[in-house]
Amino acid sequence: MTQMTQMTKSVSNNVIDNYIQRVTEWSQSSQRIPTTEELENIASELGIEAEEIQAAQKQSHDHYIRAQGYMRLKHWDDAISELQEAVAFNPSNLDMLVALASAHMGRWQAYHRQEDEENIRLRIRQCLVIKPDCEEALNLLARLSNNIKWRNRILTAIAVGLGGVCVGIGGVLLLGDGLNPWFQGESKFERLEYSIDQELNALQRRQDSLMAEMQAIQRQNYQRNQRNISLLNSRIRELQTEVTQLKKQIVQIEKREQRRVKELDR
Repeated sequence: MTQMTQMTKSVSNNVIDNYIQRVTEWSQSSQRIPTTEELENIASELGIEAEEIQAAQKQSHDHYIRAQGYMRLKHWDDAISELQEAVAFNPSNLDMLVALASAHMGRWQAYHRQEDEENIRLRIRQCLVIKPDCEEALNLLARLSNNIKWRNRILTAIAVGLGGVCVGIGGVLLLGDGLNPWFQGESKFERLEYSIDQELNALQRRQDSLMAEMQAIQRQNYQRNQRNISLLNSRIRELQTEVTQLKKQIVQIEKREQRRVKELDR
């Protein structure tokens, strides 16, 4: 019987869910990582023993592994749920925090919910508290900022383009019986926005793919260069050995010549 099974016998799943929810809400409200003492206080309020928390901490890695699978499939809701459980029991684990920020980024790119944007920024801040130069967190922040800029520019352009349409619709509404065209216009706007979002996401995926391809080529070139350098070093050592042997032969020839000259002088 595993430790997790033993734990769930003494503590119900609802209590564990409440613990995870409390820790998540606490992180969001305080905008920082809870200390060990603060986590123990939350567990104590819910009637969870320290040994039970330790058993759950050992299982958090399994949540993290499952979340990575969901992320590869772009099942963002499932990934976020798994990672929230993982982070609740290991709030200072940098890899888990980065993964949670990435999962919220994936869902934000799909739906542009304010909640996900706030969670991305929260988890990035927590990553930077642990490691101020965390490259993964800083890259996520840059991606979020760039996506927001592009989205705002596109929405502004769409709003300007639809300005004339809105004025026309306003005139129809003043005349009466104009509600249906208005809702049709809003639906077109939403479809256009969704289409543009899809194109942006496709471009982002293409950019990520090209970056990965470029990095792969760089690694291949590095490995190829290392092999070439190794071969050159080996050839240099061979030539040095040949030069040393030739020098020895020259010395021997010189000695023989000196002996021959001495014998002639006699």
